[in-house]
Amino acid sequence: MLVLFFVLWTTFQSPQAFPDSIQHLVSKTENDSLKAVLFYDLGKHYYGIDQDTAIFFAKSAIRLAEKLGLEKIKGNALNIMGVAQLIRSDYEDALKTHLQALKIREALKDSTGMLESNLNIGNVYYRNGEMAKAAEMYQKALVYGLAIKNLRGQSLIYNNLGNYHKDRWTQNQDQKDLDLALNYLQKSLQIKEELKDSHGLVNTLTQLAELNMSDRGKASGYLLRALDIAEANQDVENKINVLNELSNYFLQGKDYAKVKEYALKSYQLAKDANSHFYISTTAEYLVAAALGQNDYKAAYEYLVVKKASDEALFNDNRQKVREELLIQYETERKELENQQLIQDQEYLDLSLRRRNELLIGSGLLLIAFGTLFWFQKKNHLKLKNAHVQLENAHVLAKEQNRRIQSQADHWNETNQALTKANQFRDKIFSVISHDLRAPFSSLHSIIQLWDKKLLSQDELQEVMPLIARDTHSLSQMLNNLLIWSREQMGVEEVQLSTFKLGELVNENVELLISQINLKNLDFTHENQTELEVHSDRERLSFIVRNILMNAIKFSPERGKIRVDYPNGSEIRITDSGQGIEPEILSKLFSDRVNSQKGTAGESGTGIGLMLSKEFADSLGAEILVESEVGVGTSFRVVLKQKT
Repeated sequence: MLVLFFVLWTTFQSPQAFPDSIQHLVSKTENDSLKAVLFYDLGKHYYGIDQDTAIFFAKSAIRLAEKLGLEKIKGNALNIMGVAQLIRSDYEDALKTHLQALKIREALKDSTGMLESNLNIGNVYYRNGEMAKAAEMYQKALVYGLAIKNLRGQSLIYNNLGNYHKDRWTQNQDQKDLDLALNYLQKSLQIKEELKDSHGLVNTLTQLAELNMSDRGKASGYLLRALDIAEANQDVENKINVLNELSNYFLQGKDYAKVKEYALKSYQLAKDANSHFYISTTAEYLVAAALGQNDYKAAYEYLVVKKASDEALFNDNRQKVREELLIQYETERKELENQQLIQDQEYLDLSLRRRNELLIGSGLLLIAFGTLFWFQKKNHLKLKNAHVQLENAHVLAKEQNRRIQSQADHWNETNQALTKANQFRDKIFSVISHDLRAPFSSLHSIIQLWDKKLLSQDELQEVMPLIARDTHSLSQMLNNLLIWSREQMGVEEVQLSTFKLGELVNENVELLISQINLKNLDFTHENQTELEVHSDRERLSFIVRNILMNAIKFSPERGKIRVDYPNGSEIRITDSGQGIEPEILSKLFSDRVNSQKGTAGESGTGIGLMLSKEFADSLGAEILVESEVGVGTSFRVVLKQKT
């Protein structure tokens, strides 16, 4: 497959040869503007021959252009440097350089320059394998080419777009890409014919031949036409290339006689031109032809020729590098000598100015230092006195700040204590008003009736279970209230110990067994006798007892209560009671929930679950609740595991 034409787009003119006198002129001239232009021209001359030399001259042009504000020269030199970087496969640097050039040319509204930069940026993307981005940049370049009617630019862009779709067709065999490739290359061919660009015609015809390999007649027609153009223009290099393409064409068809015929013509031209590169290339086709005809002796002879040409080519390249390095060294040496002379003169002028300035400055400094010394001595005494006063004031201010901060801390602590006391008082009053007043009122009413002889002995016997129930509830309320109050006042601290969890549950069940039996509840305890925990026994017992009391309270006659242990650090108490409404469940552990009557009219403790939550927090435990109205409730006490 032919490579894409990565061409430099400058003024679309053939590059001219630069004699040694141009470099000599660069080293002699003192006009920086002229020198910048000459450096640019040298870079343009060398970009296709020696990229390192081209970059050196381009950078020299850029430095002078920046110094003199010559933006157009800078943009052109950046473009040359970007093309040279692309040729030596420095894709990232080439892209950055071309983008800088495009920015300058857009600012200058240089249509030809913008065409050139977009085309070269597309070439960078193409070489880097980003084909879609390359095609996008070619289309942008084509807009400028059509706008300014630059036929040579259009032909190059059409040629690159043709190569883009040719490569896509090679990859995916999509007929649409093949048609587009042929269309673009035909447009390029038409413009090159109009411009009489024989060199470009040969290249485009060769590409069209490659696209039409399925039509052997059309492909050979393109190649033979390219050969006629190259022969008519005495273009030896293009003629060798086309002959090699014809050799390759017949090699694919295994027509080894034709391969040999065209390869021998190419070989003779290469020998006449003394081109080791082309001798090596054509010898390779002659080797293939000889092998195809079983002429192993000829194949060996041409292999020897190819090897000798490769070695000569290597030596030629080494000599070329040495000569170019010598030219570069001489140019740089002359430049450095000129710069050194300029710097020496500037240094001499600067030294004279500095000596005169030093004499004048020394006199002024002596006067200034004398005046300054007098003022400094005078102000020193004032500053010393002021400093002492300031230090005293600073010490006094620090002491006052310390006292103010101490008082503020004291008032803050007092305020927090008062706030906590008020909250404690409000909770006490709330519990007493909501939970204790009702049972006491009920007892008071019954006692009044008995005292006024309004109740008979039989009636009294009937209400005695109610009195016993209310007094039991009052006892539980007062017990919880006492524990909660001590907790709020910080009297008790957490007392950790290791104990068996099943025994703790059994102790609380024994305390509540009468209430369980009173409602004929189906109570199940799946005790794990070896399960031990490390926690505060009394606080955990209080939590378990309150949850069990609630389960009994809200379970119906003959309901079910079950205690089990899903794992070694969790107690689960499940009942088949009435369940909890979602709006109550969301604030179950707060002091905003009024106590509810049980299924048998039992009064609530009011603060049992709130205190259970506070105790759980102090133990690093968590109480989780799941409930469904009409189905029941499950409380899970998840204990902190041992570390």
